[in-house]
Amino acid sequence: MADVSVIMPNYGYDRRLHAAVDSVLAQSEPVREILISDDASPDGAASRLRDDFAALDSAGVEIRVLETDTNGGPGRARNRAIAEAKGRYIAFLDADDAWLPEKIERQIAFMQDTGAGLSYTGYEMVDEQGEHVSYFAPPERLTRDDMLRSNSIGCLTAIYDAGRYGRFYMPTIRKRQDLALWLIIIGQLGPAQGMPEPLARYTRRESSVSSNKFKAAAYQWRLYREVLGMDVVSASRNFVHYAVNGYAKHR
Repeated sequence: MADVSVIMPNYGYDRRLHAAVDSVLAQSEPVREILISDDASPDGAASRLRDDFAALDSAGVEIRVLETDTNGGPGRARNRAIAEAKGRYIAFLDADDAWLPEKIERQIAFMQDTGAGLSYTGYEMVDEQGEHVSYFAPPERLTRDDMLRSNSIGCLTAIYDAGRYGRFYMPTIRKRQDLALWLIIIGQLGPAQGMPEPLARYTRRESSVSSNKFKAAAYQWRLYREVLGMDVVSASRNFVHYAVNGYAKHR
């Protein structure tokens, strides 16, 4: 068994979460636990999820459903789970997404071989019907400067070694909290290391691609200026790279 805690934020009762959990339970090397952190859903989702997974034969994998008192966004929900995680390695997965069966086995072996504090893999992008859209193969090494210009670490692929380096938490901003976390970890531990081959599947929703692109850009700018404290010139330089790379990545 891999000593891995899987962090899954949740808001609202959505059956898609079950498919994501199933992809974790189907791993060739079982994980230690799955922590579903409900972000104060108004529909009693936490209680319903507890009922769903209580009857699940999870092959020895503990599934815990946690709750936050007030809605604070996915970063705060993930932090709630990170604080309670028992595993050495912290991995992330969202309800829309899934892992391929060999992901944990291969990625943990990679981290043990390389000593990586933060690792990631490539992933396949699919549409809402599950049809293939494209593959994303990240570089094998990512520095802080690389990440400022383009977030090449898909949150569904990231794992960090909390047992060796301590726990890292996401800034409690509504968007771009995952990128902020990678920047924090890389700033302290050095470059992240990755496997370009796709070991996860990311669902690209049309609403997020079109209607939210301007909101995403606004949050990226706020990350540079308000979270990282960059001056206007530095923020503008990185923002241009972000915009160009984002277009190339998702076209």
